[in-house]
Amino acid sequence: MNYDVEGEVYNRINRQLKAANRFDNYREITAKFASTGACGHPIKKGDVIGWNKRYGCQCSDCWSRWVAENREAELIEVGLVPSCW
Repeated sequence: MNYDVEGEVYNRINRQLKAANRFDNYREITAKFASTGACGHPIKKGDVIGWNKRYGCQCSDCWSRWVAENREAELIEVGLVPSCW
């Protein structure tokens, strides 16, 4: 049997990451109507929220906190901000 094991592993991992409830799978949008986010907090029409087709929405507060955390992590990873590690 001659097949690309690394390619299969790579494809499987990518499929799992695309389906995961993680920051990169959300899109920032403006709420078109009032509702309740997957986080359990209220969303008002016009709020800037995080949206994912599979996992729903994150309210404005949770989304802005998540954006800030990921921005800080990215800065730490590229070495622009000192890390406690």
